[in-house]
Amino acid sequence: MKILRNLLLLVLFLNPLVLMAQLEAVTTEGKTVLLFENGTWKYKDEAVTINEFKTDLNSNFSGESEMVELFYANSQRLVKYFGNLKGKIKCRAICKIDSGQAKIYFQWEVGLIDSYRYFGNMKAGRELWLQTRNGEEIALVISEDAEIEFLEKYNYSVLKGTCLLTEEQFQKVMNSDITELKVGWKKEAESYVIKDPWIFKKMFTSILNE
Repeated sequence: MKILRNLLLLVLFLNPLVLMAQLEAVTTEGKTVLLFENGTWKYKDEAVTINEFKTDLNSNFSGESEMVELFYANSQRLVKYFGNLKGKIKCRAICKIDSGQAKIYFQWEVGLIDSYRYFGNMKAGRELWLQTRNGEEIALVISEDAEIEFLEKYNYSVLKGTCLLTEEQFQKVMNSDITELKVGWKKEAESYVIKDPWIFKKMFTSILNE
């Protein structure tokens, strides 16, 4: 991996045109990688494989995945006021297919009873963006299950909401490695790195394979 990183840095240094277009490079192990404008990369063989996915959701089909953790990360806004220890936000998700309609349920957990002061109340219309490794954004909107729950005993609050995916968005989610989740909070948007870039595809696949 260190050799690959050094190779990518060398290519970026020697070829300024990489900032203008996607570039291919070959590692010392003989593997071809794709370099993207934002400085990230992926193996070319992997890109070919994932683009082969295509399915039409059956309108009679329903199911949901288990809840998984997407990230446990610093919130820039909370860190500003509470420091790194208390300035964290956790996000979990469930992927669903409801009578052929693909959905993603998000749940953010914050160690503050008054998290709405920093993020705003959770409500329909809240915008989210799934950001892929190659710099593309999949824009989503909270439209169902919008709620904020206060756990006063633990000084804790939970923000919840579900996004409906169009057919095009579903195909993009299934064919993209999603590296970040950007949330349009009330005062300012924040981006968080997702631990597993293929987690949404894995969750939807688990439903389809039931």
